[in-house]
Order: sequence, then C-alpha cells, then structure tokens
Amino acid sequence: MDRELRGTGADRDPALDGLARIAAVGDLHVGPDSAGTIRPGLAHLATTADALLIAGDLTQHGTREEGQLLADELASLPVPIIAVLGNHDYHHGAEDLIRADLEEVGVIVLEAESTVFEVGALRIGVAGDKG
Repeated sequence: MDRELRGTGADRDPALDGLARIAAVGDLHVGPDSAGTIRPGLAHLATTADALLIAGDLTQHGTREEGQLLADELASLPVPIIAVLGNHDYHHGAEDLIRADLEEVGVIVLEAESTVFEVGALRIGVAGDKG
C-alpha cells in the first residue's frame, strides 16, 4: 500500500534545492526509563533534516505503554517521521496498538508498505517492513 505523507521544507534554504537531508536512527529500545530522553536529542531536526527514519526495535519489550511513551516523544516534531517495527515491538502482542498510537501523532509506520513525501521539488519514496 502506498501512502502519501505531508511535504516538508516550506521554509527551506534555497541553497538546499535538489538535496534531501534524511536523519535515521534505529534500535531505540524505549522503556519506562526513556521518558523525556528522546525528544531533546531530536530538537535539532527542524534545521538539520527533512525527514526522520526510525528502524525498529522501537521499544524494549513491545508493551503499549512503551509505544505510547515513544509516541509522546515524537508528537509534533517538525519533519515527517517514517518508522518500521522490529522484533522487540512484537514481544507482548501489542504491535497493532503501538502502530496505532504512533500513527495517531503523525508517524507513518510501514509494514510491507511504502510511502512518498516531498522535500522541496523532490519526491522521496521509502519502503519498509518488519526487521
């Protein structure tokens, strides 16, 4: 399934035309001790990246509470966020709830899917599946 994602870069520096800055992180392993620690590390995204890719394991044990904590940390970030769940995110059978909570705050979660987003005049396609 292809999904369109909101564009980015309405206020981009024209010197960046033709370039896409992609930030990527994986194996976050978010747990109860992660509250308040993820978002500060992403504060620079508005000026350094056009999109954020997150590769699973997003959570430590795959609980909904861990997924909600991550969703809270990612809510309202200024760039499109595309994520793929990993094996840890399936440990408690809450993967559908984790996905729903992330998507509720605007994260695109891919599972054998793809999405396209725009960076200036560029169209960027991302495909993802569980790792």
